[in-house]
Amino acid sequence: MSTSEFQFGRRGFLAAAGLGLVLTGCGNSTPRSQNPSALPDTSFTFAQAAAPATLDPSVSNSVETSRIAAQILEGLVTADPSTGEPLPGLAESWETDDDERSVTFTLRRGITFHDGAAFNAEAVRANFDKWRDQAESDAHWARRTSFATVFRHGNSDPSTPSSYGGCEVLDERTVRLVLRHAYYPLLHALTQPSFGIASPDSIASGTSRSHPVGTGPFRFESADELSVRLAVNPDYWGELGDLGRLEFRSITDAKVRYAALVAGQVDAYDQVGLDAFAPLARSGTQVLFRDPYSVSYVGINQRLPLLQDVRIRRAIAAAIDRGAIARELFPNGTNVADQFIPARFNVDGEDLQVPAFDPQRARELLSDTRYNGEKLTFYYPRNTSRLYLQRPEQVFAMISTQLTRVGFNLDPVAVNWDDDYVQKVTDPQSQHALSLLGWSGGFRDPDNFLGPLLGSPNAEFGVRDRGLITAVNRAAAMSGDSARANTYRALNNRISELLPAVPLAHPVSAVAVNNRVETFPLTSTGHELFNDLTLRTS
Repeated sequence: MSTSEFQFGRRGFLAAAGLGLVLTGCGNSTPRSQNPSALPDTSFTFAQAAAPATLDPSVSNSVETSRIAAQILEGLVTADPSTGEPLPGLAESWETDDDERSVTFTLRRGITFHDGAAFNAEAVRANFDKWRDQAESDAHWARRTSFATVFRHGNSDPSTPSSYGGCEVLDERTVRLVLRHAYYPLLHALTQPSFGIASPDSIASGTSRSHPVGTGPFRFESADELSVRLAVNPDYWGELGDLGRLEFRSITDAKVRYAALVAGQVDAYDQVGLDAFAPLARSGTQVLFRDPYSVSYVGINQRLPLLQDVRIRRAIAAAIDRGAIARELFPNGTNVADQFIPARFNVDGEDLQVPAFDPQRARELLSDTRYNGEKLTFYYPRNTSRLYLQRPEQVFAMISTQLTRVGFNLDPVAVNWDDDYVQKVTDPQSQHALSLLGWSGGFRDPDNFLGPLLGSPNAEFGVRDRGLITAVNRAAAMSGDSARANTYRALNNRISELLPAVPLAHPVSAVAVNNRVETFPLTSTGHELFNDLTLRTS
């Protein structure tokens, strides 16, 4: 994301780790007291492109943290893997009031956390209290948590009033989530791993970032700098699947991930590198593609007076060959972006104003401005591979060459991803001019893209248009598919005219799996549930 992805602090985690509508679900929620001899005992190793900065998804929305947490923590609702629609999770049913300002959840019976504590309404409230307190804290990541961006909470700006009204315990099995004003995609938003319910004892002890305790099919077992290891939960209320042990191994280099799969050291890996597609195809290895569900972009910091001139921002866009970038530096199937929201929502603006690649036009725009060769500091990340930006160093190199050719004077600043890159480019005190970043979607709604990026004052872009922020929040509150879609089309047009950032691409990403795997539960968000994975029997 921009509010793309933020980190709690990888070093700290590693140190600690070393030590009106009613929907009803079906299925038995009573722990099954599994026969140990009948439990699955097969091991599976999945290679990720980065180490998780924390194991608490409520303070980090990185795909690495979220994917691991999704095996351990479960939410009140879960997402249908095909449609993204909310389905019963720890709540067996819910009812939304007619004014859409409260949702009452009925919780499943007989569920326990991995530490033996009972799952009940008080546990749900303890989690909502934790998330609220985090959003209100002074931590640098606080405004970027899922709770803060979904509920617009923790920001004192009058253009973004919080929608969170509280979590009320009605009885042991019933909780009511109260809103101050409607938020249409609330149930979709709650499907994110960041809203997974943790044991109240783990919250109270402060260990949830290094040793999460949930109700899920896998329990945390151990972690070190290279991997996180999970073991099957014998008392899981749902279906356990084929795996008894699960390891998430961090391998930052795409070529090394490929080599590890070929050598049989891992069973599957994420973010297949561009050079690996052909040899994987020749060997008959299955490669699974996620639909484009992220956006990469060049952020433009309007806190700098020079960049408040939209003609300079348009010159930046006209200088960048987005087609070449998508074609040469992203996997086949990547879409060139001219707006933040991916095409799957079918809300494309009908009068988009992002300039096409035209170096001569860029020079002409610059010549009519006050820009006189001043250095523009351009931050870009190193040593990382994100769903939205697999090769950041190469993308930066191509963009910087294109900008320099039309007359921009750049001061490149490379920052290692693990050295708090996202914090540096979103710091309200930062004087950088440009930044390379992106955002990966976590639930199925257009607000999942516009809300975090433009639903509140954004330190990365320095957006000054309060009317735009208000319009984004009004769209999030709207119901009615047709009217809502038209509103987002108009917003896309408006954003493209204001140009707070230059959207580059909506990338596809891919997972490679070995021949042990019969089915892999691929999702567009990357939050795969490994108890749904099946292995071949022969």
